[in-house]
Amino acid sequence: MTSSPYHYFEQQRLTLQCGSRLPAAQSLLQVAGNEPLLAQLAAEPGAQQLLDATEQAYQAGYEQQASTEFELQGLAIAGIGDPLLQLEVLAAFLPAFKTKRHGVPVTLVTYGLVPPNEAAALCQQLLELEVEKLEIYLPASNPPAYQQVVKPIQLGFSDVCQFMHTASEAGLQVTCFAYAPVAQQSELRALALDLGARQFVVKPQPGA
Repeated sequence: MTSSPYHYFEQQRLTLQCGSRLPAAQSLLQVAGNEPLLAQLAAEPGAQQLLDATEQAYQAGYEQQASTEFELQGLAIAGIGDPLLQLEVLAAFLPAFKTKRHGVPVTLVTYGLVPPNEAAALCQQLLELEVEKLEIYLPASNPPAYQQVVKPIQLGFSDVCQFMHTASEAGLQVTCFAYAPVAQQSELRALALDLGARQFVVKPQPGA
């Protein structure tokens, strides 16, 4: 399929790019070592551009890349920035997408750096937008290591942990992830599950 400035495919999943704002020093695409993809994406697409790009992907045979819709894992929103900082775009895009594509699950791939006093309201907003899943980057199991790896611009380790707990309590399906290679996998998995995540996943580096 042809490349697009608005979407890409990651592990058989259609992934949308929705903006460039970040709560940390670098994009998760940079963390993953996917600089070529980062350079290809448009910085600030609008909701209609995302709708058009998504429809083009379906018409071009996106669903035929796997044997079942479940295998496709629905739609993810990730890209250059953090989707939790692009709520105005999500609020315009997701209701229209859900109207057109009933039953397709939506996942946000995020740092999860959310102020504790805003977490509950944010989770409620995501549920109202019919977001089902969150994939939260958790590469370290203690504050100093998290600070060193993630280099957050604002907030930090305790805020991520609090948000994960709040999100899972609200009814969102939370998965934590890190990119290979990962030290202290057992500690990270135990922490993620303790905070309410359903699983901890180690994602391969692009091209690995």
